[in-house]
This record gives sequence, structure tokens and C-alpha cells, in this order.
Amino acid sequence: MKNQNELMLYVHWPFCARKCRYCDFLSGPPDSPGQISAYRDALIAEIKKEDNHAGAGITSVYFGGGTPSLVPVEDTEAVMDALRRRYDFDAADETIECTIEVNPGAVTKEKLKAYRQMGFNRLSIGCQSTDDGLLKTLGRVHTHRDFLDTAADAQAAGFSNISVDLMIGLPGQTQWDVTTAVREVTALPGVRHLSCYSLIIEEGTPFAEQFARGELILPDEDTERDMAHGVTEEAQRQGFAQYEISNYARAGFESRHNNGYWRLVSYRGFGAGAASFDGARLRRFANAASISGYIRGAALSEDRLLSEDEARGDFMFLGLRRLAGVDEGEYRARFGRDLFDDYAGEIDELLKAGLIVRGAKGIRLSQKGLDFANRVFMAFV
Repeated sequence: MKNQNELMLYVHWPFCARKCRYCDFLSGPPDSPGQISAYRDALIAEIKKEDNHAGAGITSVYFGGGTPSLVPVEDTEAVMDALRRRYDFDAADETIECTIEVNPGAVTKEKLKAYRQMGFNRLSIGCQSTDDGLLKTLGRVHTHRDFLDTAADAQAAGFSNISVDLMIGLPGQTQWDVTTAVREVTALPGVRHLSCYSLIIEEGTPFAEQFARGELILPDEDTERDMAHGVTEEAQRQGFAQYEISNYARAGFESRHNNGYWRLVSYRGFGAGAASFDGARLRRFANAASISGYIRGAALSEDRLLSEDEARGDFMFLGLRRLAGVDEGEYRARFGRDLFDDYAGEIDELLKAGLIVRGAKGIRLSQKGLDFANRVFMAFV
């Protein structure tokens, strides 16, 4: 793989007010009053000792969680300052996409203004649903009114690039609920991006326990597929184009950070459980998936070099998540090989099954392929 000069930065803040019933992320309330500040210090220490990617061009910065907006604003600013000093980028450079995740009811007007002043130019709001009953079922700590207030406060603070997260396939959710939610959030001033994910029952979560006991009734597969189609149709009516399986945006507001992941751009993750990928070395590594362990300086939980075959496979299945698909010329530029030689058998079978389409520049998922994307991805894993 040819060397890349692009680099994306990710900071994981694992703290949240309460664990949602479906969530298996590395997140939760702090164990003690001093844990957030100790974690901040560990983040800054990790950033300072980073000695790779000299001269890399920073294309995006993303503070995710958890709920980063629960963290004291001075701690957020201290970590952002450490990143700027280490990677030598300007906070006022609007060509760098800087995103921070917030939850409704867990961020103040003052914090939103401070985020904008310290260089964040994109906000991601975890809405999940516009129905208060569904929010309660999910274990969310906010209401629909909280979400509307947060979106209005964000716009007033100067955020004109706001992304909203929604979920489908929820217990008791209807097609009307889904369509209504998409219509409501995409109509809000400043909302330029929509992410819509299906509920997944993850092992070890309260939802998994309820599901095992037969207490959690979910929409069937066909109904959930209809919900996904409904999201796409309503988003398009509101001027949002689907550019990835679960993501929609107004023209020019596609997430640069997520697009980087799907294009296999190098990224450096800081924080507990954060993963990193060095495209020049084909190195993938991840921090210990423990908040207390990370603070203590625990060793990496993963550190390995990908084979060339693994890197090509990752490039294929990640690239096919995007509606634009995999570009033959970009594949050749990255690997010095021909896409249709390397995957002749796989591509032929997927074309015959009607799951992909071959165009002038490469291959992409068909409409059928969007519904059965995992079957496509497995061909390249």
C-alpha cells in the first residue's frame, strides 16, 4: 500500500450519565469524582508520547463516547490543545472537520459556545428517537423536548453542520414512528447529516437478557427492511442523499471522518479501547478496553501488522459500504494491482446474484445489495 499523508484523530471519552439498555460500548458513569480528571491526564500523556505520523496532514478530529459533553469543558479544551500542539494544526482551520458528540440534556448553551470557540465545527447529537416512549424503552436519559432544545442551542452557538443519530428496529416502533422522526430532524435548522442504525441485540446488555426471556418483541426482518427503505425515501424527500448504508447528508456535508474510515485512511485513536490504523505500515493496534486500566497505563490489547491480502479485503468491504462503491483507479493507486484480477471470482458471483453493479469506475452495491450487504462483505473477508 502506498504511503498516505492523511491522518484522522479520534478521542474516546467513555463517561456517560447512565448506560443505555442496548449499549455494549466501553462507557459508563465515572467510578469516582476524580476519575474524569485522571482520565484526562492519561489522554494528554498518550498524545504527548505519540511519535508516529510526522508531517501528516490532519483531515478530521472526532471526540466520541460515551457522552463527551458530560466532561468539564476545561478538560475537553486541554485535550484539544494537546492535539494541536502535537500535530501542529490550527483550531480555526475550517478545512479540518472537528466533531464532538453530545447528548440532549447533557450539554449547556455555555458548553456549546465553548466548543465552537475551541475549534469544533461539527456537532453530532444522539437523538435515537423522537418518541418519548421509545426513548424510555431504550433507557435514554433525555426527552424529545431536550433534543429540540439542544439542536436550537447548537445553532445559536454557531454550529451550522449538525448530525443527528436515529435508530430503527426498536421494540414497539412503527413505520410511522420512523418516517416522522426522519422528517422532524431533517427539517431542523443546521441539521445537515443523518445517521440511522438498526438496533443490534448485544450480548451482556439488559436488552439481551430481556430478549432471551422473550420479553423484548422486535420488528421482524421484513418490517425492519421496510423501515430502512422508509428512512431513505423520507430523507431524500427532505433533500438528504444516501451516501453510505446508514448515512445521509445534504450535498457537501458528508462526514469526512467516517468517509476516511471507509477509504482506509490512517487514523490515530486515543483513550480506553481506542483503535488506530497506520496505513503506511499496515499496522492495527488498540488500547486496553478498560477505563481504569488505561489510566494506569495498561499495555495495548491488540498490536499486529496486516497482510497485504487483509488490507485489500478491508479496503473492499469498507469501500462497498459507500454508495459510490470501490473505485478501480483508487484500488490500483493504493495497491499497485488490478481490482478485477484480484477478485475476479468474487465479483463474478456477486454480479450474477444481483448484489453488486459494475460501472465505468468500479463496483458498488445494487439496491438488492444494500438489503443484503453482509453477504457482499463476507466475500472479501
